[in-house]
Amino acid sequence: MIKYFSLLLLFTLTINSQNWIKVDSIFAPSGVTTQSFACPAFADMNGDGKPDLFLGSTGSRVDYFENISTGLPPKFQKNDSLLNSIYSSGAFINADYPALVDLDGDNDLDLVIGGYNGFQFFLNNGDSVSPGNWRRDTVVFAAVNTVIGTDPKPAFADLDGDGDYDLVAGIGESLFGGPTPGIMIGFRNNGSASSPQYVQDNSLVTGLPDVGLNAYPYFKDVDNDGDLDLTIGRDVQGLLHYKNTGTPQSPVWTASNSLVSGIAGSTYWNDPTWCDLDGDGDHDLIYGNADGMIIYYRNTGTPATPTLQIDNSYFRIIKLEGSSATASLADFDRDGDFDLLSGIWSGKFIYFRNTGSVAGAGFQIATTPFSGFSPGSYSYPVFGDIDGDGDPDIVNGVLNGKVYVYINNNYTSFTYNSVALSTVNVGGFASPALADLNGDGKIDVLVGAETGGNSRFYLNMGSNTFTQADSFMTGVTFYSNTRPTFADFDNDGDYDLVIGRTSGVLVCYRNTGTTTMPVWQREDALFTEVKVRQNAAPGFADLDGDGKKDLIVGEYNGNFSYYKNNMAITAIEKSNEKAGRDLALSQNYPNPVNPSLGTQIAFSLPERSMVTIQLFDILGKEIAAPVNGEYNEGPHSVTLNTSGFASGIYIYRLTTTGGKSVSKKMIVVD
Repeated sequence: MIKYFSLLLLFTLTINSQNWIKVDSIFAPSGVTTQSFACPAFADMNGDGKPDLFLGSTGSRVDYFENISTGLPPKFQKNDSLLNSIYSSGAFINADYPALVDLDGDNDLDLVIGGYNGFQFFLNNGDSVSPGNWRRDTVVFAAVNTVIGTDPKPAFADLDGDGDYDLVAGIGESLFGGPTPGIMIGFRNNGSASSPQYVQDNSLVTGLPDVGLNAYPYFKDVDNDGDLDLTIGRDVQGLLHYKNTGTPQSPVWTASNSLVSGIAGSTYWNDPTWCDLDGDGDHDLIYGNADGMIIYYRNTGTPATPTLQIDNSYFRIIKLEGSSATASLADFDRDGDFDLLSGIWSGKFIYFRNTGSVAGAGFQIATTPFSGFSPGSYSYPVFGDIDGDGDPDIVNGVLNGKVYVYINNNYTSFTYNSVALSTVNVGGFASPALADLNGDGKIDVLVGAETGGNSRFYLNMGSNTFTQADSFMTGVTFYSNTRPTFADFDNDGDYDLVIGRTSGVLVCYRNTGTTTMPVWQREDALFTEVKVRQNAAPGFADLDGDGKKDLIVGEYNGNFSYYKNNMAITAIEKSNEKAGRDLALSQNYPNPVNPSLGTQIAFSLPERSMVTIQLFDILGKEIAAPVNGEYNEGPHSVTLNTSGFASGIYIYRLTTTGGKSVSKKMIVVD
């Protein structure tokens, strides 16, 4: 055989100052990203007449989102700069329960944050148009903090009609000691509107019950009768609402729960607020919950007679209703763009269909043939064509360290394969990643583990047989709770390895070897912009049609983060004995085809590519699409199930990335 060399146009990666750009709008169309235990507070901070959002959570800081709306539903833009000075010292600052209130009488809004350190108070030394220059005050709430514990929410209102703000502290779980969870403690302002002095006075909360756990009060004149009403969030049992049937100077709290009946009845931890978000002159109800969701109820009544109706177009967040999000991408609905599959702690497969386009992703939850599966706690499903028939199967890791394979039956159902990978057990939190690392056309499997040293790599030998071959991972360090994925993010034709860590960062190993024998070189600098809170679970796909693999990261709190690939790809020429291959589609074998036996279709790719194979009858009607997935360069073969095909002539067409296609004729004889 004569060995030949030719010039192959490949690509090399140039590190930009910013390789990955976070785009919040993909999973948070409103612009508001959340963490667990969302605590919203609205206030117009810049004098433009639109309510901006402060969002407390279990995160490390309160987040501020500026209202940039030009219509409805409202749009927000995160602005870290407003609160940077508060969090710049490195000292622990509360992030749980923000409240905006003018406590020094200078006509701008100051910030009080409830949480582990009681109430922390920051005076706004800016103004009502340009807020900021915060000054921390440790005096005003010093006495209050001795009695409210480690999980209090502040609610400010003039409850005695003297023109200054009194205070009610709702008590949360108080896990680290303090007052009884679920009660409310009143504090009367015996100072003034510009110099408050708070003295405990529970007559302000007379008649209000112990709500059981997590009491979250908010005052607003909801019915426009000139005095303040009170809405209280609590756990599971729904919201409580009280009308003031006394006077503005001496409130009497009378239960009036019909307004909020049925709202937040089954969710844990509900934190309500009221705000005219749709600008129609009445107050709407918004509450956050433990899953980090923000739920909006529009007031469809009048200012005096409110009626609440849920509107899911506000604060839409695409996330799990639970924890432990993972990310695997494939064109499961065969519409040309990538859909998202995630696991969840409760042990299901959660499918998000991409309803956007090749050039712009947009996800929404959908039902699937595997929606009824119970695959095991902390499921970690990934798409991959394990049986080589051209459609995406599912390999799933679970809490007990085992791995399960589900075979795709032509997109209509899945069948559990009890043989493939059945002996694999990595001890705990199995996290599979799929790629053909030895170039034989079959998908191999890396399984991450709770204990890093238990991670294992298996070569696919065919016929449901997998052989452990950890030498393919030489040079790779596996950490605890390793969450790996393979992707050619540098576009050089081979698979690279990216590992998500418990700390929320990504570890990167570029493949500097070949498509048949990887050599791993660690290059973490490529992912310095990527960071989530906990348990990063990465997945790659080209989600904007620019030819580069973008990144989705699932995390423990159920959120997903989208990062656009901003790496510069520079063309170079490289000698390669594989160069010069053309796209090739072979004649199916056997041909003619006995429909009860099926046939093989072989093809060869000059480079790694998305591949579809479609089968048409003689009139041009599509009969089947046996292949729809991503394949490495080189030869491949798939089996076409022709059961039920009528005798006649058929055309099968192969199409790759960029629209290159080639067709062949097939004859079926029954």
